[in-house]
Amino acid sequence: MDNLLLSNLPINELAVLIAEQLKPFLLAQQPKKEPAPPAEKYLTRKETAEKLNVSLPTLGEYTKRNLIKGHRFGVRVLYKQSDVETSLTKMNFGRGCHA
Repeated sequence: MDNLLLSNLPINELAVLIAEQLKPFLLAQQPKKEPAPPAEKYLTRKETAEKLNVSLPTLGEYTKRNLIKGHRFGVRVLYKQSDVETSLTKMNFGRGCHA
């Protein structure tokens, strides 16, 4: 579009022409969206106890001793699945052969 030419162009056609010219510029100006990290899955006390193969009182004791981190949501305590897996690895690592 080197020259400006005025004519009897309907407004909707003018709008389409302007949009076509601006579209590449506007697309280039949009910030790149980072993909959202996956939402963390939370486990109930029962699910966590089953995964760790311990009783609910033992899970409560582990939580008190900071062996696993519990997250309070109102009156409920939930555990991040990633924290449970990390704790499980730590607990199994500590159970080596004892002579």
